[in-house]
Amino acid sequence: MGAARRTERAQSKRGADRVPDVVADFSGASKLLLRKELMDCRNQAENNFTERGERHFGSPSLGRVQNGCHSGTGETRAGTKLGGFARLTLRAAGAATSLLLSVAGAAQSPTYELSLRDGRVLSVASIQGDPARELEVMVAGQLQKLPAGDLLAVHGCAAQTIDLACATLLGDEVVTGALVGGDATGDHFVMMSPSLGRIELPVDRLHALSAPGARGVGDLPLPSGVSEAIFRRAAVGYDIVAGSLHEFGDRGVRFQPDGESEPRWFRVQEMAGLRLAEAEPRKLAPTAFLRTRTGDSLGITVRRFTSKAIECELENGARVALAYADLASLSFTGTATFLSDLTPIEVREAGFDGPTLYSWRRDQSVLGTPLIAGQRTYGKGLGMHSRSRLCFEVPEGHVAFWSRVALDDSAAGLPIAALVDVRVLVNDKVRFEYKGLAVGKPPRDTGLLRVAPGDRLALEVDFGAGRDLGDRVDWLLPVLLPAPDRQ
Repeated sequence: MGAARRTERAQSKRGADRVPDVVADFSGASKLLLRKELMDCRNQAENNFTERGERHFGSPSLGRVQNGCHSGTGETRAGTKLGGFARLTLRAAGAATSLLLSVAGAAQSPTYELSLRDGRVLSVASIQGDPARELEVMVAGQLQKLPAGDLLAVHGCAAQTIDLACATLLGDEVVTGALVGGDATGDHFVMMSPSLGRIELPVDRLHALSAPGARGVGDLPLPSGVSEAIFRRAAVGYDIVAGSLHEFGDRGVRFQPDGESEPRWFRVQEMAGLRLAEAEPRKLAPTAFLRTRTGDSLGITVRRFTSKAIECELENGARVALAYADLASLSFTGTATFLSDLTPIEVREAGFDGPTLYSWRRDQSVLGTPLIAGQRTYGKGLGMHSRSRLCFEVPEGHVAFWSRVALDDSAAGLPIAALVDVRVLVNDKVRFEYKGLAVGKPPRDTGLLRVAPGDRLALEVDFGAGRDLGDRVDWLLPVLLPAPDRQ
Protein backbone atom coordinates (compact mmCIF):
# COMPACT_ATOMS: atom_id res chain seq x y z
CA MET A 1 0.00 0.00 0.00
CA GLY A 2 1.05 3.66 -0.32
CA ALA A 3 4.01 4.63 1.84
CA ALA A 4 2.62 8.15 2.21
CA ARG A 5 -0.08 7.09 4.65
CA ARG A 6 -0.13 9.41 7.63
CA THR A 7 -0.55 8.31 11.21
CA GLU A 8 -2.27 11.40 12.52
CA ARG A 9 -5.94 10.85 13.36
CA ALA A 10 -8.32 12.84 11.19
CA GLN A 11 -10.71 15.08 13.08
CA SER A 12 -14.21 14.33 11.84
CA LYS A 13 -16.39 17.43 12.22
CA ARG A 14 -20.06 16.71 12.40
CA GLY A 15 -22.61 19.37 11.54
CA ALA A 16 -25.01 20.58 14.15
CA ASP A 17 -27.98 19.87 11.92
CA ARG A 18 -29.77 16.63 12.73
CA VAL A 19 -31.35 14.20 10.36
CA PRO A 20 -35.06 13.56 11.11
CA ASP A 21 -35.31 10.74 13.64
CA VAL A 22 -37.24 8.34 11.43
CA VAL A 23 -35.02 5.45 12.49
CA ALA A 24 -36.33 4.97 16.02
CA ASP A 25 -37.87 1.64 15.09
CA PHE A 26 -34.61 0.30 13.66
CA SER A 27 -31.84 -1.22 15.73
CA GLY A 28 -28.19 -2.14 15.39
CA ALA A 29 -26.64 -2.13 11.95
CA SER A 30 -29.83 -1.12 10.17
CA LYS A 31 -30.24 1.99 12.33
CA LEU A 32 -26.65 3.14 11.87
CA LEU A 33 -26.70 2.49 8.14
CA LEU A 34 -30.02 4.25 7.73
CA ARG A 35 -28.80 7.31 9.65
CA LYS A 36 -25.76 7.46 7.39
CA GLU A 37 -27.89 7.18 4.26
CA LEU A 38 -30.14 10.00 5.46
CA MET A 39 -27.15 12.20 6.26
CA ASP A 40 -25.74 11.53 2.81
CA CYS A 41 -29.08 12.52 1.28
CA ARG A 42 -29.15 15.74 3.28
CA ASN A 43 -25.59 16.64 2.30
CA GLN A 44 -26.32 15.87 -1.33
CA ALA A 45 -29.40 18.06 -1.23
CA GLU A 46 -27.54 21.00 0.27
CA ASN A 47 -24.95 20.78 -2.49
CA ASN A 48 -27.58 20.90 -5.24
CA PHE A 49 -29.22 24.27 -4.63
CA THR A 50 -30.70 25.63 -7.84
CA GLU A 51 -31.43 29.16 -8.98
CA ARG A 52 -35.17 28.60 -8.45
CA GLY A 53 -34.58 28.13 -4.76
CA GLU A 54 -35.44 24.43 -4.89
CA ARG A 55 -33.15 21.62 -3.83
CA HIS A 56 -32.95 18.30 -5.64
CA PHE A 57 -31.16 15.17 -4.72
CA GLY A 58 -30.25 12.01 -6.53
CA SER A 59 -27.90 10.31 -4.13
CA PRO A 60 -26.56 7.20 -5.81
CA SER A 61 -26.43 5.55 -2.41
CA LEU A 62 -30.19 5.16 -2.54
CA GLY A 63 -29.98 3.14 -5.73
CA ARG A 64 -33.14 1.91 -7.38
CA VAL A 65 -35.59 2.80 -4.66
CA GLN A 66 -39.09 2.81 -6.07
CA ASN A 67 -41.32 2.87 -3.03
CA GLY A 68 -41.66 4.94 0.09
CA CYS A 69 -41.00 8.39 -1.37
CA HIS A 70 -43.38 11.25 -0.71
CA SER A 71 -45.05 12.85 -3.71
CA GLY A 72 -43.59 16.00 -5.18
CA THR A 73 -46.43 18.24 -4.05
CA GLY A 74 -44.54 19.45 -1.01
CA GLU A 75 -47.58 19.07 1.21
CA THR A 76 -48.26 16.95 4.25
CA ARG A 77 -51.52 15.08 4.70
CA ALA A 78 -52.83 18.04 6.68
CA GLY A 79 -52.07 20.29 3.73
CA THR A 80 -49.22 22.20 5.40
CA LYS A 81 -46.80 23.60 2.85
CA LEU A 82 -43.20 22.50 3.41
CA GLY A 83 -40.01 24.26 2.41
CA GLY A 84 -37.68 22.85 -0.22
CA PHE A 85 -35.21 21.23 2.15
CA ALA A 86 -37.96 19.87 4.40
CA ARG A 87 -39.55 18.19 1.39
CA LEU A 88 -36.18 16.74 0.43
CA THR A 89 -35.48 15.44 3.90
CA LEU A 90 -38.83 13.69 4.04
CA ARG A 91 -38.26 12.21 0.61
CA ALA A 92 -34.81 11.04 1.67
CA ALA A 93 -36.24 9.54 4.83
CA GLY A 94 -38.95 7.74 2.89
CA ALA A 95 -36.58 6.46 0.25
CA ALA A 96 -33.90 5.29 2.67
CA THR A 97 -36.49 3.73 4.96
CA SER A 98 -37.94 1.84 1.99
CA LEU A 99 -34.49 0.59 1.02
CA LEU A 100 -33.58 -0.60 4.51
CA LEU A 101 -36.98 -2.20 5.05
CA SER A 102 -36.58 -4.17 1.84
CA VAL A 103 -33.05 -5.13 2.85
CA ALA A 104 -33.80 -5.96 6.49
CA GLY A 105 -37.13 -7.72 6.10
CA ALA A 106 -37.22 -11.36 7.15
CA ALA A 107 -38.53 -14.18 5.03
CA GLN A 108 -41.94 -15.66 5.81
CA SER A 109 -41.84 -19.11 7.48
CA PRO A 110 -38.25 -19.82 6.40
CA THR A 111 -37.07 -23.29 5.47
CA TYR A 112 -33.62 -24.27 4.30
CA GLU A 113 -32.28 -26.87 1.93
CA LEU A 114 -29.29 -28.95 2.97
CA SER A 115 -27.11 -30.69 0.38
CA LEU A 116 -25.44 -33.75 1.89
CA ARG A 117 -22.37 -35.73 0.90
CA ASP A 118 -24.42 -38.81 0.01
CA GLY A 119 -26.41 -36.91 -2.63
CA ARG A 120 -29.51 -36.29 -0.52
CA VAL A 121 -31.21 -32.90 -0.32
CA LEU A 122 -33.17 -32.19 2.87
CA SER A 123 -35.73 -29.46 3.46
CA VAL A 124 -35.33 -28.46 7.09
CA ALA A 125 -37.06 -26.04 9.45
CA SER A 126 -34.12 -25.62 11.85
CA ILE A 127 -30.42 -26.36 12.24
CA GLN A 128 -28.48 -26.51 15.51
CA GLY A 129 -25.07 -27.69 16.61
CA ASP A 130 -21.38 -27.56 15.75
CA PRO A 131 -20.66 -28.60 12.13
CA ALA A 132 -17.26 -29.91 13.22
CA ARG A 133 -19.00 -32.41 15.55
CA GLU A 134 -22.69 -33.08 14.97
CA LEU A 135 -25.76 -31.22 13.76
CA GLU A 136 -29.41 -31.64 14.65
CA VAL A 137 -31.93 -30.72 11.97
CA MET A 138 -35.72 -30.69 11.96
CA VAL A 139 -37.11 -32.53 8.93
CA ALA A 140 -40.90 -32.84 8.55
CA GLY A 141 -41.33 -32.43 12.30
CA GLN A 142 -38.74 -35.10 13.10
CA LEU A 143 -35.33 -34.42 14.64
CA GLN A 144 -32.43 -35.96 12.71
CA LYS A 145 -28.72 -36.01 13.49
CA LEU A 146 -26.04 -35.37 10.88
CA PRO A 147 -22.46 -36.54 11.57
CA ALA A 148 -19.56 -34.13 11.13
CA GLY A 149 -18.55 -33.74 7.51
CA ASP A 150 -21.88 -34.87 6.02
CA LEU A 151 -23.04 -31.33 5.24
CA LEU A 152 -21.91 -29.90 1.90
CA ALA A 153 -24.03 -26.75 1.79
CA VAL A 154 -27.00 -24.85 3.18
CA HIS A 155 -29.26 -22.95 0.78
CA GLY A 156 -31.46 -20.17 2.10
CA CYS A 157 -33.18 -17.30 0.34
CA ALA A 158 -32.41 -15.61 -2.97
CA ALA A 159 -29.49 -13.19 -2.72
CA GLN A 160 -30.34 -9.61 -3.67
CA THR A 161 -28.26 -7.06 -5.54
CA ILE A 162 -28.63 -3.83 -3.58
CA ASP A 163 -27.23 -0.51 -4.69
CA LEU A 164 -24.91 0.32 -1.81
CA ALA A 165 -21.15 0.72 -1.59
CA CYS A 166 -19.14 -2.45 -2.10
CA ALA A 167 -15.72 -3.48 -0.79
CA THR A 168 -14.07 -6.23 -2.84
CA LEU A 169 -11.18 -8.16 -1.31
CA LEU A 170 -8.68 -10.13 -3.35
CA GLY A 171 -10.26 -13.47 -4.15
CA ASP A 172 -13.71 -12.04 -4.96
CA GLU A 173 -14.79 -11.71 -1.35
CA VAL A 174 -17.31 -8.88 -1.04
CA VAL A 175 -18.88 -6.80 1.72
CA THR A 176 -21.81 -4.62 0.72
CA GLY A 177 -23.10 -1.69 2.77
CA ALA A 178 -21.65 1.67 3.83
CA LEU A 179 -18.12 2.80 4.63
CA VAL A 180 -18.37 4.00 8.25
CA GLY A 181 -14.83 4.22 9.58
CA GLY A 182 -11.19 3.27 9.67
CA ASP A 183 -8.03 3.73 11.72
CA ALA A 184 -5.59 6.64 11.49
CA THR A 185 -2.71 4.40 10.42
CA GLY A 186 -4.59 3.29 7.31
CA ASP A 187 -4.35 -0.38 8.22
CA HIS A 188 -8.08 -1.12 8.53
CA PHE A 189 -11.43 0.16 7.33
CA VAL A 190 -14.92 -0.51 8.60
CA MET A 191 -17.97 -1.43 6.55
CA MET A 192 -21.53 -1.56 7.85
CA SER A 193 -23.29 -4.50 6.23
CA PRO A 194 -27.09 -4.77 6.52
CA SER A 195 -26.67 -8.52 7.11
CA LEU A 196 -23.40 -8.81 9.03
CA GLY A 197 -23.33 -5.51 10.91
CA ARG A 198 -20.12 -3.60 11.56
CA ILE A 199 -17.07 -5.37 10.06
CA GLU A 200 -13.43 -4.31 10.30
CA LEU A 201 -11.41 -5.34 7.25
CA PRO A 202 -7.65 -5.14 6.52
CA VAL A 203 -6.67 -2.57 3.91
CA ASP A 204 -3.92 -4.88 2.65
CA ARG A 205 -6.64 -7.28 1.39
CA LEU A 206 -8.64 -4.57 -0.41
CA HIS A 207 -8.81 -4.80 -4.19
CA ALA A 208 -11.48 -2.16 -4.81
CA LEU A 209 -14.00 0.04 -3.03
CA SER A 210 -16.92 0.78 -5.34
CA ALA A 211 -19.47 3.54 -4.87
CA PRO A 212 -23.16 2.76 -5.25
CA GLY A 213 -23.98 2.08 -8.87
CA ALA A 214 -20.35 1.47 -9.86
CA ARG A 215 -19.57 -2.16 -9.00
CA GLY A 216 -17.59 -2.58 -12.21
CA VAL A 217 -14.76 -0.41 -10.90
CA GLY A 218 -13.04 -3.50 -9.51
CA ASP A 219 -12.68 -4.84 -13.05
CA LEU A 220 -11.05 -1.69 -14.42
CA PRO A 221 -7.29 -1.84 -15.05
CA LEU A 222 -4.91 0.64 -13.48
CA PRO A 223 -2.59 2.60 -15.78
CA SER A 224 0.97 1.37 -16.04
CA GLY A 225 3.05 2.46 -13.06
CA VAL A 226 0.00 3.33 -10.93
CA SER A 227 -0.72 1.21 -7.85
CA GLU A 228 -3.42 3.31 -6.17
CA ALA A 229 -6.04 5.48 -7.85
CA ILE A 230 -9.48 6.99 -7.45
CA PHE A 231 -11.87 6.64 -10.40
CA ARG A 232 -14.26 9.59 -10.84
CA ARG A 233 -17.25 9.62 -13.15
CA ALA A 234 -16.78 11.66 -16.33
CA ALA A 235 -19.01 12.56 -19.28
CA VAL A 236 -17.55 9.53 -21.00
CA GLY A 237 -16.00 6.79 -18.87
CA TYR A 238 -13.92 7.74 -15.85
CA ASP A 239 -11.25 10.22 -14.85
CA ILE A 240 -8.35 8.56 -13.04
CA VAL A 241 -6.76 10.33 -10.06
CA ALA A 242 -3.48 8.58 -9.25
CA GLY A 243 -1.95 9.07 -5.84
CA SER A 244 -1.53 7.55 -2.38
CA LEU A 245 -4.13 6.23 0.04
CA HIS A 246 -3.78 7.51 3.62
CA GLU A 247 -6.80 6.25 5.53
CA PHE A 248 -10.52 5.53 5.61
CA GLY A 249 -13.08 7.15 7.85
CA ASP A 250 -16.75 8.02 8.15
CA ARG A 251 -15.96 10.98 5.90
CA GLY A 252 -14.84 8.67 3.11
CA VAL A 253 -11.34 8.10 1.74
CA ARG A 254 -8.36 10.27 2.67
CA PHE A 255 -6.22 10.30 -0.45
CA GLN A 256 -3.32 12.40 -1.72
CA PRO A 257 -3.42 12.93 -5.50
CA ASP A 258 -0.06 13.02 -7.25
CA GLY A 259 1.19 16.59 -7.46
CA GLU A 260 -0.68 17.80 -4.37
CA SER A 261 1.16 18.58 -1.13
CA GLU A 262 -1.49 17.29 1.29
CA PRO A 263 -4.07 14.50 1.33
CA ARG A 264 -7.75 15.36 1.31
CA TRP A 265 -11.02 13.58 1.94
CA PHE A 266 -13.09 12.15 -0.90
CA ARG A 267 -16.65 11.18 -0.07
CA VAL A 268 -17.66 7.80 -1.46
CA GLN A 269 -20.55 9.46 -3.31
CA GLU A 270 -18.11 11.81 -5.08
CA MET A 271 -16.24 9.02 -6.80
CA ALA A 272 -16.93 5.85 -8.71
CA GLY A 273 -14.43 3.91 -6.68
CA LEU A 274 -10.94 3.27 -5.40
CA ARG A 275 -8.59 0.69 -6.95
CA LEU A 276 -5.52 -0.79 -5.28
CA ALA A 277 -3.03 -2.93 -7.19
CA GLU A 278 -1.17 -4.57 -4.34
CA ALA A 279 -3.92 -6.44 -2.51
CA GLU A 280 -2.75 -9.50 -0.61
CA PRO A 281 -4.33 -12.97 -0.67
CA ARG A 282 -5.71 -14.74 2.38
CA LYS A 283 -3.14 -16.24 4.72
CA LEU A 284 -5.39 -19.21 5.60
CA ALA A 285 -8.03 -20.89 3.49
CA PRO A 286 -11.57 -20.62 4.91
CA THR A 287 -13.57 -23.67 5.98
CA ALA A 288 -16.79 -22.30 4.45
CA PHE A 289 -17.97 -19.71 1.95
CA LEU A 290 -20.91 -17.51 2.94
CA ARG A 291 -23.31 -15.54 0.76
CA THR A 292 -25.79 -13.26 2.50
CA ARG A 293 -29.16 -12.07 1.31
CA THR A 294 -27.81 -8.54 0.83
CA GLY A 295 -24.85 -9.49 -1.38
CA ASP A 296 -21.94 -10.17 0.98
CA SER A 297 -19.64 -13.03 -0.03
CA LEU A 298 -16.98 -14.04 2.48
CA GLY A 299 -14.84 -16.96 3.54
CA ILE A 300 -15.64 -17.81 7.15
CA THR A 301 -15.50 -20.47 9.84
CA VAL A 302 -18.88 -21.58 11.19
CA ARG A 303 -18.55 -22.01 14.93
CA ARG A 304 -22.11 -23.00 15.70
CA PHE A 305 -25.70 -23.06 14.47
CA THR A 306 -27.97 -21.82 17.27
CA SER A 307 -31.73 -21.46 17.45
CA LYS A 308 -31.49 -17.77 16.50
CA ALA A 309 -28.38 -17.27 14.37
CA ILE A 310 -25.28 -18.71 12.76
CA GLU A 311 -22.17 -17.88 14.77
CA CYS A 312 -19.43 -17.07 12.27
CA GLU A 313 -15.74 -16.27 12.67
CA LEU A 314 -14.18 -13.92 10.13
CA GLU A 315 -10.66 -13.91 8.73
CA ASN A 316 -9.38 -11.58 11.47
CA GLY A 317 -10.90 -13.67 14.27
CA ALA A 318 -13.89 -11.39 14.83
CA ARG A 319 -17.21 -13.10 15.56
CA VAL A 320 -20.52 -12.14 13.94
CA ALA A 321 -24.00 -13.58 14.34
CA LEU A 322 -25.87 -13.98 11.06
CA ALA A 323 -29.66 -14.15 11.29
CA TYR A 324 -31.10 -17.13 9.40
CA ALA A 325 -33.32 -14.78 7.39
CA ASP A 326 -30.14 -13.20 5.98
CA LEU A 327 -28.60 -16.52 4.89
CA ALA A 328 -28.44 -17.01 1.13
CA SER A 329 -25.95 -19.89 1.00
CA LEU A 330 -23.21 -21.56 3.00
CA SER A 331 -20.81 -23.96 1.26
CA PHE A 332 -18.36 -26.05 3.28
CA THR A 333 -14.86 -26.86 2.05
CA GLY A 334 -12.72 -29.86 2.87
CA THR A 335 -15.39 -32.56 2.60
CA ALA A 336 -15.35 -32.78 -1.21
CA THR A 337 -14.04 -31.02 -4.33
CA PHE A 338 -16.31 -28.53 -6.04
CA LEU A 339 -16.02 -28.58 -9.81
CA SER A 340 -15.87 -24.77 -9.89
CA ASP A 341 -12.56 -24.95 -7.99
CA LEU A 342 -10.96 -26.99 -10.77
CA THR A 343 -9.60 -25.83 -14.12
CA PRO A 344 -11.36 -27.41 -17.10
CA ILE A 345 -9.16 -29.33 -19.51
CA GLU A 346 -11.52 -28.54 -22.39
CA VAL A 347 -13.89 -25.64 -23.10
CA ARG A 348 -16.20 -25.45 -26.13
CA GLU A 349 -18.70 -22.63 -26.60
CA ALA A 350 -20.78 -21.59 -29.62
CA GLY A 351 -24.08 -19.77 -30.13
CA PHE A 352 -26.96 -20.78 -32.37
CA ASP A 353 -25.59 -18.83 -35.34
CA GLY A 354 -22.47 -17.13 -33.97
CA PRO A 355 -20.45 -16.82 -30.77
CA THR A 356 -22.13 -17.83 -27.53
CA LEU A 357 -24.15 -15.03 -25.95
CA TYR A 358 -22.46 -15.46 -22.57
CA SER A 359 -19.34 -17.35 -21.58
CA TRP A 360 -19.22 -19.72 -18.62
CA ARG A 361 -18.50 -18.48 -15.09
CA ARG A 362 -17.37 -19.97 -11.81
CA ASP A 363 -19.74 -19.67 -8.84
CA GLN A 364 -21.93 -17.21 -10.77
CA SER A 365 -24.61 -17.27 -13.42
CA VAL A 366 -23.56 -16.34 -16.94
CA LEU A 367 -24.73 -12.79 -16.11
CA GLY A 368 -22.24 -12.50 -13.26
CA THR A 369 -24.98 -12.66 -10.62
CA PRO A 370 -25.38 -15.24 -7.83
CA LEU A 371 -26.57 -18.69 -8.89
CA ILE A 372 -30.27 -18.62 -8.01
CA ALA A 373 -32.77 -21.33 -8.93
CA GLY A 374 -36.17 -21.80 -7.37
CA GLN A 375 -35.53 -18.76 -5.16
CA ARG A 376 -32.59 -20.58 -3.55
CA THR A 377 -29.00 -19.34 -3.71
CA TYR A 378 -26.09 -21.67 -4.45
CA GLY A 379 -22.66 -20.42 -3.49
CA LYS A 380 -20.77 -22.97 -5.58
CA GLY A 381 -21.52 -23.94 -9.14
CA LEU A 382 -21.07 -23.17 -12.82
CA GLY A 383 -23.02 -20.81 -15.04
CA MET A 384 -23.19 -22.00 -18.67
CA HIS A 385 -25.05 -21.01 -21.84
CA SER A 386 -26.04 -23.01 -24.88
CA ARG A 387 -24.19 -24.45 -26.63
CA SER A 388 -21.25 -25.20 -24.34
CA ARG A 389 -19.16 -28.03 -22.97
CA LEU A 390 -16.79 -28.04 -19.99
CA CYS A 391 -14.60 -31.08 -19.41
CA PHE A 392 -12.65 -31.84 -16.21
CA GLU A 393 -10.22 -34.56 -15.21
CA VAL A 394 -11.27 -36.38 -12.04
CA PRO A 395 -8.49 -35.96 -9.45
CA GLU A 396 -7.12 -38.69 -7.20
CA GLY A 397 -9.22 -39.90 -4.30
CA HIS A 398 -12.67 -39.27 -5.82
CA VAL A 399 -15.21 -41.94 -6.68
CA ALA A 400 -18.53 -40.15 -7.40
CA PHE A 401 -19.99 -37.02 -8.96
CA TRP A 402 -23.23 -35.28 -8.03
CA SER A 403 -24.98 -32.08 -9.08
CA ARG A 404 -28.30 -30.42 -9.65
CA VAL A 405 -29.11 -28.38 -12.73
CA ALA A 406 -31.72 -25.71 -13.54
CA LEU A 407 -32.31 -22.59 -15.56
CA ASP A 408 -31.31 -19.51 -13.61
CA ASP A 409 -34.22 -17.57 -12.13
CA SER A 410 -33.16 -14.51 -14.17
CA ALA A 411 -34.45 -16.27 -17.31
CA ALA A 412 -38.01 -16.06 -15.95
CA GLY A 413 -38.12 -12.33 -16.67
CA LEU A 414 -37.42 -12.74 -20.38
CA PRO A 415 -40.18 -12.47 -23.01
CA ILE A 416 -39.21 -15.84 -24.47
CA ALA A 417 -39.45 -19.26 -22.87
CA ALA A 418 -36.03 -20.88 -22.78
CA LEU A 419 -35.66 -24.63 -23.33
CA VAL A 420 -32.36 -26.48 -23.08
CA ASP A 421 -30.98 -29.99 -23.10
CA VAL A 422 -28.33 -30.86 -20.51
CA ARG A 423 -25.99 -33.83 -20.16
CA VAL A 424 -23.25 -35.27 -17.98
CA LEU A 425 -20.74 -37.52 -19.72
CA VAL A 426 -18.00 -39.70 -18.25
CA ASN A 427 -15.33 -40.65 -20.80
CA ASP A 428 -17.73 -39.48 -23.53
CA LYS A 429 -20.52 -41.80 -22.39
CA VAL A 430 -23.80 -40.13 -21.36
CA ARG A 431 -24.48 -40.83 -17.70
CA PHE A 432 -27.22 -38.24 -17.16
CA GLU A 433 -29.44 -36.40 -19.64
CA TYR A 434 -32.49 -34.18 -19.37
CA LYS A 435 -34.20 -32.73 -22.43
CA GLY A 436 -36.46 -29.71 -22.40
CA LEU A 437 -35.25 -28.10 -19.17
CA ALA A 438 -37.63 -25.17 -18.79
CA VAL A 439 -37.88 -21.92 -16.85
CA GLY A 440 -39.48 -22.20 -13.43
CA LYS A 441 -39.04 -25.94 -13.14
CA PRO A 442 -37.36 -27.29 -9.98
CA PRO A 443 -33.68 -28.27 -10.22
CA ARG A 444 -33.02 -31.71 -11.67
CA ASP A 445 -30.80 -34.11 -9.74
CA THR A 446 -28.11 -36.07 -11.59
CA GLY A 447 -27.95 -38.71 -8.88
CA LEU A 448 -24.63 -40.11 -7.69
CA LEU A 449 -22.55 -40.98 -10.77
CA ARG A 450 -19.56 -43.29 -10.43
CA VAL A 451 -16.22 -41.88 -11.55
CA ALA A 452 -12.57 -42.86 -11.15
CA PRO A 453 -9.35 -40.85 -10.95
CA GLY A 454 -8.28 -39.81 -14.44
CA ASP A 455 -11.80 -40.00 -15.93
CA ARG A 456 -12.93 -37.21 -18.21
CA LEU A 457 -16.09 -35.66 -16.76
CA ALA A 458 -18.00 -33.34 -19.10
CA LEU A 459 -20.98 -31.03 -18.56
CA GLU A 460 -22.90 -30.08 -21.70
CA VAL A 461 -25.61 -27.50 -22.35
CA ASP A 462 -27.29 -27.84 -25.74
CA PHE A 463 -30.01 -26.00 -27.65
CA GLY A 464 -33.46 -27.24 -26.83
CA ALA A 465 -36.51 -26.95 -29.05
CA GLY A 466 -35.74 -23.31 -29.84
CA ARG A 467 -32.69 -21.13 -30.35
CA ASP A 468 -30.26 -20.05 -27.65
CA LEU A 469 -32.04 -17.00 -26.22
CA GLY A 470 -32.46 -17.23 -22.46
CA ASP A 471 -30.54 -20.50 -22.14
CA ARG A 472 -28.93 -19.50 -18.82
CA VAL A 473 -28.14 -22.80 -17.16
CA ASP A 474 -26.88 -23.19 -13.60
CA TRP A 475 -25.05 -26.33 -12.53
CA LEU A 476 -25.79 -26.20 -8.82
CA LEU A 477 -23.13 -27.44 -6.41
CA PRO A 478 -21.42 -29.82 -8.90
CA VAL A 479 -19.09 -31.82 -6.67
CA LEU A 480 -16.66 -34.71 -6.78
CA LEU A 481 -16.97 -36.90 -3.71
CA PRO A 482 -14.06 -38.73 -2.06
CA ALA A 483 -13.69 -42.41 -1.47
CA PRO A 484 -15.21 -43.65 1.81
CA ASP A 485 -11.82 -44.24 3.44
CA ARG A 486 -10.91 -40.58 2.75
CA GLN A 487 -14.13 -38.99 3.99
